[in-house]
Amino acid sequence: MKKEIKKTAQERQDEIFRKMSADRKIELGSQLWKLAKILVGNKINYGRERSKTSFGRSH
Repeated sequence: MKKEIKKTAQERQDEIFRKMSADRKIELGSQLWKLAKILVGNKINYGRERSKTSFGRSH
């Protein structure tokens, strides 16, 4: 009997993305950004008026 190796959700996701073309990854990223903009567009802040915290940690 073969022992079944269970994959984590992260391992499955990594496998899917590894097989995906670069063009498809870009398209998917674009679609996810559009979805985020629809869901929480008022929280997406970009441009010159960004807060210091949106740039990451201060050193």
